[in-house]
Amino acid sequence: MSKKEKLSRSLQSLLGGVIGIEADVGQDVIVRLNPEDIKPNDLQPRDFFDEEEMQGLVESIKKYGVLQPVIVMPLSHGYMLIAGERRWRAAKQLGLKEIPAIVRHADGANVLEIALTENIQREDLNPIEKARGFEELIAKFGLTQEQVAKAMGKDRSSVANYLRLLDLPQEIQDTVSRGTLSMGHARAILSIQDEEAQIRLCERIVKEGLSVRAVEEIVSQGKRQGKSHKAIPAKASTPHIEDLEDRFRRFFGTKVTIREKNGKGKILIAFHSGEEFGRIASVLGIRL
Repeated sequence: MSKKEKLSRSLQSLLGGVIGIEADVGQDVIVRLNPEDIKPNDLQPRDFFDEEEMQGLVESIKKYGVLQPVIVMPLSHGYMLIAGERRWRAAKQLGLKEIPAIVRHADGANVLEIALTENIQREDLNPIEKARGFEELIAKFGLTQEQVAKAMGKDRSSVANYLRLLDLPQEIQDTVSRGTLSMGHARAILSIQDEEAQIRLCERIVKEGLSVRAVEEIVSQGKRQGKSHKAIPAKASTPHIEDLEDRFRRFFGTKVTIREKNGKGKILIAFHSGEEFGRIASVLGIRL
């Protein structure tokens, strides 16, 4: 069975199982576990938790208890959390000694699939978290954007648009993560090549409360007036370039972007930690 078929079948199975927890757990057995015996999942795609929403969840659990089981996988000592981090965090904050949990025996390759799928279906990850989740699927399973899109029930252009957000400067990504900037704003900013110009436009959007349509008009007007290269929209990627990017991603295990025009350009290799940088250097045969 190919990776594509395996992932698609796995996700379809998980979607049915996870969504059906509230009504019918089927073959799953719900147990009671101490939250202190559960470790967080390093592959959890969500890294931003709204404080107001979390407090609302804490109050709900304080009043009614944890009604929906978390999903965990057994370790040699304790369990690893696969899905339900908000509930687990709230339970720990309240000092609960027991919470309902479903124990799944999943290998390492399936852990991220379960966590990502559960979060996208239940908690609406912010655009940057979704983008990083898709990037993880591509990097860790050697998949193309097309394969990820099919497995997640999306079209390829949607996955590609999310991944493009990771080309933005980190400060703009952080603004999108906080919800200050919408994905529509971010996509309009991506039409500008120069990072400094992107950041200036982002600051103006926040300061003036510009709509997406207004930002698109600013970018379009800059192009019509023939302003400096800093306001010229980037050239759209060709299917050939996108295929090369996918192949580079599978090789390096991280997002790779190719900027090319008239046979010249650059290759951008993304990393999100010192450890990941070291791994990429090792792939290139460089000792740090």
